[in-house]
Amino acid sequence: MRISKHAAKRLQQRGLPRRVVDWLAAYGAIDHQNGSELFYFNRKGRQALKRDLGERVVKRHAKALDAYMICIEGRVATVGHRYQRVVRH
Repeated sequence: MRISKHAAKRLQQRGLPRRVVDWLAAYGAIDHQNGSELFYFNRKGRQALKRDLGERVVKRHAKALDAYMICIEGRVATVGHRYQRVVRH
């Protein structure tokens, strides 16, 4: 996925590795909100990630799996740590 300058800066500031964006795109749940897409890991996505990459990798990146990503028109707008549940409309 293409990453905006803002998202690249947020990845660095929040200590999230670049591979989390790829994992969110591949394994994350998607929620459509006001013209954007919110990607986050749910239980099903975490299990699929663990199955494909192994439990060791998932444990090593446990904090990064609480991340979310917002995409607008196929481009990553921002990323961050999820502290609240995702509200679905």
